[in-house]
Amino acid sequence: MDKNRYLGELAEHPDARFWREPFESLTRPEQVFRCVWELEADVNGGGFEQYFANSGGDHAWFAGEALREVGATRLAAITAEAVVLFGAEAPEVERPARHTQIAHLDRPVHEYWEALSEAFREYPDDLTELLYDYVVAHRAAFPSGG
Repeated sequence: MDKNRYLGELAEHPDARFWREPFESLTRPEQVFRCVWELEADVNGGGFEQYFANSGGDHAWFAGEALREVGATRLAAITAEAVVLFGAEAPEVERPARHTQIAHLDRPVHEYWEALSEAFREYPDDLTELLYDYVVAHRAAFPSGG
């Protein structure tokens, strides 16, 4: 079985609530899936800077927890390093405010985000396997039984 394809089909399933319901109204397994899915897509597409600039970054406060919940502890640590670069103020939940934060960060932060993005893309945890196992363990929370 192609687990990555399975997860992609789940993300695009017509009965999936991930993208049409507010994050807060999703079940915990749906929140975990959505958060991990968006994080991985954005970091692969344009790094942590893209992740924080996009809608996935609205849930940056939950990203490390979601990764730990699926068992991706090394990716959670990398993500936590990226989040902490915002300083004492955590990343704003609202995108416009977060864009302002990003614009005011020093250049070394942006450079370090790129290094962390590369470390994430090396996949020290098998995210496909872990996310697939998580979905199977919580199949009742997903369309068609997961």
